[in-house]
Amino acid sequence: MNQIRDKYAIVGVGESKRSKNSGTTPLHLALDAARAAIADAGIEAKEIDGFMSYCENDSCSPHQLATYLGVRPNYVKEILGGGSSTEMLIADAVALIETGQANTVLIYRSMNGRSGMRMGGGGWSSDLLQSAFDGGSYIIPYGAASPGQWFGLFATRHMKQNGLTQEHLGHVCTSFYEHAQRNPNAFFYGKPLTMEEYLQTAQLSSPFTKHDFCLESDEANAIIVTSAERAKDCQSKPAYIMGMAARRAVSHAHYWKNIDEVASDYVAQPLYEAAGVGPKDIDIASIYDCFSWVVLRQLEAYGLAPKGELGDFVAAGNLKIDGQLPTNLAGGMLSEGYTHGMNNVLEIVRQVRGEYEGTERQAKKHDIAICTGWAGPDMAGAMILRK
Repeated sequence: MNQIRDKYAIVGVGESKRSKNSGTTPLHLALDAARAAIADAGIEAKEIDGFMSYCENDSCSPHQLATYLGVRPNYVKEILGGGSSTEMLIADAVALIETGQANTVLIYRSMNGRSGMRMGGGGWSSDLLQSAFDGGSYIIPYGAASPGQWFGLFATRHMKQNGLTQEHLGHVCTSFYEHAQRNPNAFFYGKPLTMEEYLQTAQLSSPFTKHDFCLESDEANAIIVTSAERAKDCQSKPAYIMGMAARRAVSHAHYWKNIDEVASDYVAQPLYEAAGVGPKDIDIASIYDCFSWVVLRQLEAYGLAPKGELGDFVAAGNLKIDGQLPTNLAGGMLSEGYTHGMNNVLEIVRQVRGEYEGTERQAKKHDIAICTGWAGPDMAGAMILRK
């Protein structure tokens, strides 16, 4: 996708109210987020001709959203998916515009992820879980029936091989909780986390404490993508897409075959080649953080921290706002909220635009940013944005 460099942009972002019990429908939440994104872009709903979303059978359809916005769209798409779906659908939006099938595309994620169907809260049958991914029948009958347990297995092995400790996971958590204290809309705003408190917290599933898990929330997020040419007519500052690697897979469909690789290992090179930059050019980051360890593994995969020095990198405070790589500056999914990654995209767009200039929330250097998606060890995508 090196031919798309700087030809497309994110021109609008928006979100609904974030809560643990919305008391309303995903359609209502999606309308709030979409209208906020439309207002942010300074366009009219009728200018949007493509609507796309991802869900886990827990949302409203793109056609419903378009209808209630008063639009008859040219293109609608809804996919089953979670992490890395945002980046994949942004790539799809670029392709639609590139081929003349759409001009402006709205992408959203809307769910009652706390009060409704919870990813980590049970309600899934053993049979369904076993068929949810390849190799499920090898672990789920033996008690590993939740994402925290699955990821814990990968984390334990990787940490052992690379000299990573519980405290290194804690540096990820405390850094992101610190960012949440600058974000009044974060769930953990007003609830800072010290390393002492983190280390004294009991593990829920080794090596993870409750602080290492992402937050389940009721909310919707929306993003508007259009061409750089059309972006000139929007009221917002565009965040230009330098390059993307929409969604890559590990080397074998049965990814338990090589548990030391993750899909992000295959995303980094084509991503940097498409964008024409390298890891040292990245100023700020949004790293998919369903679990704290996932951040460490991606820092390694994208060359953002030396493989043998991951622990030292985070311990030195490099994920903090004044660090070498300010990361997840709204608090991330560990302490802001959880829409399978889209909330991290909203924040990185706002950072790249410099929307928080004059406040303590704005990263000092924010010219080039990386945003990563993670559907699991087996699938991942990423994009690089610039102001």
